[in-house]
Amino acid sequence: MLQYASDKNQRGSVYIDAYITLVEPGETKAEDVKNGVIATVEPVGRDEFTAAGQKSMKARYKFTVWENEYNDEQEIEYKNRRLTIYRTYGPRTDGKIELYAGERTGNV
Repeated sequence: MLQYASDKNQRGSVYIDAYITLVEPGETKAEDVKNGVIATVEPVGRDEFTAAGQKSMKARYKFTVWENEYNDEQEIEYKNRRLTIYRTYGPRTDGKIELYAGERTGNV
């Protein structure tokens, strides 16, 4: 099973291909609908971190997945943590969609 593979993009930033789980929460954890996919994982930049803070979120990662694998799930499980998808971008011209995920901060 592929866990992690790293490389660098054209700008020299490190990105990782990893197995993540897209989650649509149910009434209980047992009723969650989960979809495992391979994603490119990148850290978020300073601008994204600031924008997420305005939504009471602490930005963590940008996940890039194939558009047809994403079904408007609200959460992602990655590295044994559950993150909230607070913004999406796409589809891009390469058929992929960007999912920005983080953790809630403060009183929301």
